[in-house]
Amino acid sequence: MSLRINLDKKAKMPAYRQIIQQVTALVRDGEIKPGDKLPTERDLAFKLKVARGTVKKAYESLVHDNVIEVSRGRGSFVSTRQDIHVGDRKERAVAAIERLILDLEKLKFSSREIRTLLDLKLMEREERMDSLHIAAVDCNPEALAIFERQLTHLYQVKLTRVLLDDLKQDPSPQGRMAQFELVLTTSTHYSEVMGILPKLRDRLLQVAVSPSQDTIIEMAGLSPAQRMGVICESQVFRRIVKNKLKDLELLSANLPCLLISEESRLPEFLEDLDVVFVPPDYQIQRRRETVYAVQNFMQRGGRVIAFDYQIERGSLLHVEERIRKLLNR
Repeated sequence: MSLRINLDKKAKMPAYRQIIQQVTALVRDGEIKPGDKLPTERDLAFKLKVARGTVKKAYESLVHDNVIEVSRGRGSFVSTRQDIHVGDRKERAVAAIERLILDLEKLKFSSREIRTLLDLKLMEREERMDSLHIAAVDCNPEALAIFERQLTHLYQVKLTRVLLDDLKQDPSPQGRMAQFELVLTTSTHYSEVMGILPKLRDRLLQVAVSPSQDTIIEMAGLSPAQRMGVICESQVFRRIVKNKLKDLELLSANLPCLLISEESRLPEFLEDLDVVFVPPDYQIQRRRETVYAVQNFMQRGGRVIAFDYQIERGSLLHVEERIRKLLNR
C-alpha cells in the first residue's frame, strides 16, 4: 500500500522522526488499520528520496512500540497486538450479539425469552466471578492500577494489588498469596516473583506490557525542544517515562518530577514546562487551589499526556483463556 507521508527536508526534526510521527498519526486517524501491509523499506525510501537506513530506523522504532509488526518473509504490517480502534471492537461485539439473536429467533424463541435466557446466563457467570480472586504484583502502584482497570473492565473479577516490595518484606508471602487462584506479574518481575512464591508456580502468569497506542501516538508528536515533566505516585513510574522518552530521543536532560502527595506545589511545577506526563485516570485539576495554574498552563499551549501502559494483546488473550478455564471449572 502507499503511505501518505510528506517529509519537510528543512525541518529541524530528523526525517526518521517525521516518518514515525506521520505513521502513528495515520494509525490514530484510522487511515491505516491493524493488519494493513506497509511499503518495504526500499520502496518507501525511494518514494521519500531518503536513505534506506532512515526508513529502517523509523520502522525499528515503530516495531519496538508495537505500532507495526514484522512477519518474516511477508513484510511489515500495522500492529494487531493491541486493540487500537475501540470502535472496531464494539462493532464486532454488536454484530456477534445480532447473530446470536437471529439464531435464537430461528429456534422460535420470543424476545422476552431471549432476554430471560441472557439474564440467567449473565447471573450465573457473575456468581462464578464473585468467587474468583486474582492478584497483580508489580513494583509501582501506577502499573497495578493499569492491571486493575484493564482486567476488571473485561471480566469484573476481584483483583487485588500487591506491591513487590511489600511481598518481599512479608514474613510469609506464600501464605498471603495462597488465597488467589491466579497471580499476574510482568515479564520484568516474573523470575523474582517466582523465587518468592515457588509453591504457587502453577498460579503465576507473566504478561507483557507496553505503552498504549494512544500514548505512543501522543509522544510521537513531541519535540526534544519541549520542556517535559512528570506527575506520579512513585519514582519507578518516573523512571519508566524517562526511559521511554530517551528511547524516542526526546529527552537529553533530567525529567523533573512532582509526587502526587506534593501536588500543592503544582503551580510552580508547571511554570517552566510545556508537557506533563501523568498516570492514567489522574485528574490534574482535582484541587481547587491549582485550577488556575492548570488553566494558565493549557492556555499557553501546555499538554497533559496520560502515560498509559497496556497488557499486550497476546498476553491479554492468554490471561482471558486462563480466566475462562477458572470460571468454567
